[in-house]
Amino acid sequence: LDELKSLLRRAMEHSPSDSSEALEALGVVCNVSREYDEAVSALESATASRPDDYTLWNRLGATLANAGRSDEALPNYRRALGLKPKYARAWLNLAISHSNLRNYDEAARCYLQALSLSPGAHHVWGYLRIALTCAERWELLPAAASRDLGAFEEHFDFVRY
Repeated sequence: LDELKSLLRRAMEHSPSDSSEALEALGVVCNVSREYDEAVSALESATASRPDDYTLWNRLGATLANAGRSDEALPNYRRALGLKPKYARAWLNLAISHSNLRNYDEAARCYLQALSLSPGAHHVWGYLRIALTCAERWELLPAAASRDLGAFEEHFDFVRY
């Protein structure tokens, strides 16, 4: 990974005005190697060049969350969702960060939004059950077990697609 990071840095030096993709790649490599501060710095620089790239904002949020900074991740996921409201991955990541922060009702709402966009994401139903259990919303566990999105509409504000 060190060699790859070195190559990416050289690419940025060679063409500093067009380095956002190299910055993004460096952010991903540093995230994988758990060098979170460097990853966040690279991704923040990339978002400055590409402020309308929803995947980049989501990636920055995920890197912050991986660094144990879920509270800082939230606005980045919201920025991604502001650019693309039907981005299921950002809804899932937002839910996970809310769970990490013990905001279980909001996590459940975000999991439901992700499921509305991607109902076949079976693993998300498991995450939803965990959030409901942590929120002590026992009455909703049967709806989660039967994967009945409609049963949640009167309990949570989310958009069905």
